[in-house]
Amino acid sequence: MNRVEECTQALIESIQQTEEYLRYQKLRELTDQDPELRRKLNEFRRRVYQVQTSGETLDHYSEQERLGSDASEFRKNELVDEYLKMELHICRMIQNMAFQIADAIDLDLDDVLEGL
Repeated sequence: MNRVEECTQALIESIQQTEEYLRYQKLRELTDQDPELRRKLNEFRRRVYQVQTSGETLDHYSEQERLGSDASEFRKNELVDEYLKMELHICRMIQNMAFQIADAIDLDLDDVLEGL
């Protein structure tokens, strides 16, 4: 195994040992105990993902309003709210790491990305 692979594995293990990740796993286990809640949670997460990544012409304002309204009601369930908060926290942690790595590694893309 080369050094980058070793460091990657160490980073993965570090993430898996964080308080937030351990809490997320516990919340995931709890949501798995209620199949209907888990189904609703996954459907909500799927809708959020589709709105955020859709390349289609959508009325994003209306979709965001609808999601916000649905989320407000759905997140009254403390388990759902905490699960989504932990998921977001972990996603932001990974995103921040990716940004830091991309920022530190000079791939000479400025001219390529110009105008995008």
